Amino acid sequence: MKRFIQSKAFGPLLLLIAEYTTKIIGPFISIILVRYLGVDDYGIYSSAIAVTSFLTVLPDFGLQQTSLKLSTDKGIKLNELIKSSLYVSLLYTTITFVFLIGWLHLFKYENLIKIVAYILAISFLQLAFRRAMTTLMQIQRQYTRIAIWNVVINSLQWMTTLFCIYVQASLIILVLIPQLVILFMAMLMLVMEGNKIKLFSVLNPFKNHIDYKKIVVHSLEFGTANSMYQVYHRSDALILSASRNPTEVGFYNIAFRLASFVYFFAGVLFNQVLYPLFFKWSKSDRERYLLYYRMLNKQMILLGFVATVYITLFSNDLITIIFGYTENYAIILLKIMMFAVPFRFLVISTGAILTTDNLVRERIKIQSKIAVLNVGLNALLVPIYGGIVAAILMVITDILLMTGYILATNKNITTRHFSRRTYFTFPVLIILSLISLYFSYYGLIFRIVAGLVLIVPFITIFILALEKDELEEIKGLLGRKN
Repeated sequence: MKRFIQSKAFGPLLLLIAEYTTKIIGPFISIILVRYLGVDDYGIYSSAIAVTSFLTVLPDFGLQQTSLKLSTDKGIKLNELIKSSLYVSLLYTTITFVFLIGWLHLFKYENLIKIVAYILAISFLQLAFRRAMTTLMQIQRQYTRIAIWNVVINSLQWMTTLFCIYVQASLIILVLIPQLVILFMAMLMLVMEGNKIKLFSVLNPFKNHIDYKKIVVHSLEFGTANSMYQVYHRSDALILSASRNPTEVGFYNIAFRLASFVYFFAGVLFNQVLYPLFFKWSKSDRERYLLYYRMLNKQMILLGFVATVYITLFSNDLITIIFGYTENYAIILLKIMMFAVPFRFLVISTGAILTTDNLVRERIKIQSKIAVLNVGLNALLVPIYGGIVAAILMVITDILLMTGYILATNKNITTRHFSRRTYFTFPVLIILSLISLYFSYYGLIFRIVAGLVLIVPFITIFILALEKDELEEIKGLLGRKN
């Protein structure tokens, strides 16, 4: 055990566990919120959060990846890099507030939805502080510290939310108090972590030796790529909130939150753990860089199908736990969304190599085409057919994006994305997913038995998927830190 704690893998693994702990508890808080607020008030809350969630990419807008990239350059002072990035982030945050005000007034939302959205917008400021400090700790590879901060801040948010429910607070107070608490904690994080690198020694933004133009240019590239991703994965909820009744928005939001619980895994793995390493290896160790690319692609596919199979199988139970009754519309939405998981995992994996190998503009071109198609179809079909079409378009978008990324990687980096045996497992994994969909309509006992039986083929596929060089690399991860 002591050897594992001292290994290279311990910090990243602890971060993943911490992030998933927040993701596990988060849905339970959502269950309590749904039952406390009721369908109507929760629909209002969902409509507000659909707008603010869509804009959360703007306060950072690629600055995290920009800082990770620039930190590998020679002669860069870490405190000046982080400070300059934070100043730019505060500028982006101000622009985000302006966008929010414009959107809410343009589409004439109900006054209560506007008020809740403005309160939720406090999260833009705390996001700027937290993202800057998280980037600092990523560069220092202090994953354990990131995990501790995230758990502490999220725990306080949950505790204040539960306290507000306990005292039977109104919707406004229920949203406001947790936002103020996490803003205070984000400021505390900024002070404590920033002091370690003397971040506040010189506060004048014009005395830094970092080229702001260079930061902005890089962040616009990374940020545009991230915003395109946000557009076609959040525009559905945004359009739904503007064109359909709040109750349907609430059902869609719950299904999406459950699906996001799975999508979250690949995002944390790459954005918070692997990106610093990928930026470094792309310049100094191409062999390891491409080895990890192939190995992670395989694991993303396998883990994606595992999630699809088991959440589809027990989707009825998950939705029933949340609402307290069987809500068939939300169950159908969740099942559709889960079939996007393997493709989205692969999108994140292939997108990472395009980003870290100086092909961000190529990635943006692909994303822009997909985003235009996705938003156009959502704007045309969602107001008429609602959430079902939005969920189907989510799956189609991920398949198209995955195809575009792989073709771009073929052209510019490598034609080897997996081992040959991976191609033979695809039909098997698809069949397993269809089996889970079939048995999802049976009783609980049948579904439990089916779930146990399906473990066997998955374990077999995992064992056969790893090759010798990949096994050696995994053993190396379990070795001690240098």
